[in-house]
This record gives sequence, C-alpha cells and structure tokens, in this order.
Amino acid sequence: MPWLVRLSTDAGRQVERLPADRQDQLLRSLREMAEDPFHGDTRPLKGRKWKGYYRKRVGRYRVIFLLRLQDRIIDIYAVVPKPERTYR
Repeated sequence: MPWLVRLSTDAGRQVERLPADRQDQLLRSLREMAEDPFHGDTRPLKGRKWKGYYRKRVGRYRVIFLLRLQDRIIDIYAVVPKPERTYR
C-alpha cells in the first residue's frame, strides 16, 4: 500500500523555484518515497528540535520530512540546497 506524500506550501514553492531538471529528479524521488519512505539516502535528524524528522538526500538538495506511521502519510516540510544552513 503506497504512502501519501504531501508538500507544505513552503516546500511547494521551493520545488517550483528549482531548475526543471532538478524538479524532475526530485519528483522521481518523491514517487519512490511513496513506495518506500526509507529508499535511498534517508536518515533521522538529530537534536531536540528535529526529533521525529528525517532528511533524504536528492542530489545537492535535502528533503526534510515527517512520517505519520498510523496514517501512512509523508509530510514534506522543506526542500533546501545543502550548502545553505539547511537544518536551522
């Protein structure tokens, strides 16, 4: 049973600002996440502020998300380039 992937308003705007080829790469990765949220380079974030959140590396971008296990929902909160202060 696939997971439901939801983008926050901010994450949607961040994706729209990406170059077309990066958008395609990211959308492919999100489709893979719908089948298996832990596919690829996915790790839990550390620190009190980020408890329960995960990050997935997609090229030079990081997808910050939270899993709702009971509902099988993946909430995407941010899509940011790595060199930026990613996890502020």
